Amino acid sequence: MTPPAEPDTQRIPVRYWIWLFGAAVSLLGDLTMTFAIGWSASQHGGRVAGLVLLLAAAPRAALLLIGGAVGDRFGAGRVLLVSCVAMFVITTALVPITLAVGEPVALLLITALVVGVIDAFFLPSSRSMPRLLVPPAQVPRALASFQVTGVVFAITGTAVGGVLVNWSGLTSAAGFDALTFAVMIAVLLLLRGTTASPTRVTTGMFRSIADGMKMAFGRPLTRSLLIMMTAAAGLLMPLDILLLPLLARDHHWNAATAGLLVASRSLGVGLIALRILAKGAFPRPGMVAAFGLLLAGVGLFGLSALNPMPLVIVAGVVSGVGVGTFTGHVLPLLMNSVDREYQSRLQSVVVLCQNLALVVMNPVLGTLTDLNGVGITGVCLGIGVASALIGVVALTRPVLRNAAVA
Repeated sequence: MTPPAEPDTQRIPVRYWIWLFGAAVSLLGDLTMTFAIGWSASQHGGRVAGLVLLLAAAPRAALLLIGGAVGDRFGAGRVLLVSCVAMFVITTALVPITLAVGEPVALLLITALVVGVIDAFFLPSSRSMPRLLVPPAQVPRALASFQVTGVVFAITGTAVGGVLVNWSGLTSAAGFDALTFAVMIAVLLLLRGTTASPTRVTTGMFRSIADGMKMAFGRPLTRSLLIMMTAAAGLLMPLDILLLPLLARDHHWNAATAGLLVASRSLGVGLIALRILAKGAFPRPGMVAAFGLLLAGVGLFGLSALNPMPLVIVAGVVSGVGVGTFTGHVLPLLMNSVDREYQSRLQSVVVLCQNLALVVMNPVLGTLTDLNGVGITGVCLGIGVASALIGVVALTRPVLRNAAVA
């Protein structure tokens, strides 16, 4: 006879909603600060702006695996708290510094470098928290709630950043970001002891990293999910920041219309996230994730073939629904495919794979859009076909087709 389920397995625990509140506030500050740094760097020209972005990305990519190992060794909550305190100190210090010296290139470069280093430790621990705060069966709904929050704040953060930067440049953005990290610090202090204590690690740091890599790529399901996610990331993640703006320019639409096109994709992602949040993930999540890629391919085909603005918007929503279906089912599977004590290291591998995919695909896709006979229309069509093919290949893999959330 099956014992009755514990109440904690029937609903998302309150501790998760408390963490989500802090994470949402912190996300708003992060997006505001990111916009402010980019805007401040742009006044010095494209070369300087590119260098600033590089100095933020390079240390993050180089230290991610170490950040994941540190998170699993000392506990994700503890590492997240230290990272937030470090960001609070940095952003608070930026207020008087920018008031005194303005926004010189050297300050922007140093800020980007320091933020990139902190992110390498912050991101793996932050992304592992849902798995550590909720039962395995509730991970899909927990991630859906975070995805909905991300869609809302991705729009809000840029708007808030624009207002603050217009008011007082990097100074006001840094002050606002410091306040949001203060909220996150208070939340993390409140949640101390609500996650499982980290397993005692007796191996060295590099052995711990190697164990994490072995766990990520040694299990058939985890390995297959990582490969599928990396391929999908290289194709789909450049859409909002690179390809959809280029598509809008190709159609001679203005910036507001380009923003509407990006928002249509976010709307599709949000619709699926709301459905998962309300009713949970669909059965057979591995198969549903693969069908999500097929649907995303259909939407991208519409973006490449359609011209009337209303139909293009519909195609954007369809592509977003496909992406939301994919991520909303593949991420819980990935989290539940490894033990809790490996979560930070797993997330460091995921973020690293996604970043490497973007490093390769952003310049490749950008170059292809400039080629005669290809252009942005051909690139969107190619991504649609490639996404659908990844989905078809995934459906042929029993380990993915039969996978289920534990």
